Amino acid sequence: MKSTVNIATIKGCPIIIPNTIINGDGFYISYNNYDTHIYGCDTTALVQAKDHQQEHFYILNGDYRQKYVSLIKLGFAICLEYFKNNNNKISKYSEKG
Repeated sequence: MKSTVNIATIKGCPIIIPNTIINGDGFYISYNNYDTHIYGCDTTALVQAKDHQQEHFYILNGDYRQKYVSLIKLGFAICLEYFKNNNNKISKYSEKG
């Protein structure tokens, strides 16, 4: 599987970015297949953000990008409902919703 790692340059410094992002309105979906040594597997996080700051992380074990892409235009509440309906896949590192 292709790694999600990218390298960005911020103010002249290379920064490793371990995830891919799909933007929603006031939230985003973050998929990470790089930090499996931390999480134990690939993870997909529903991240609620306010003023460009992450506020809440709802993390599922596995790759759920395809499903979230079909829901993202319906808004955060629908995506959070999907997260809650997959409670058997919630990461131990996740907020519970």
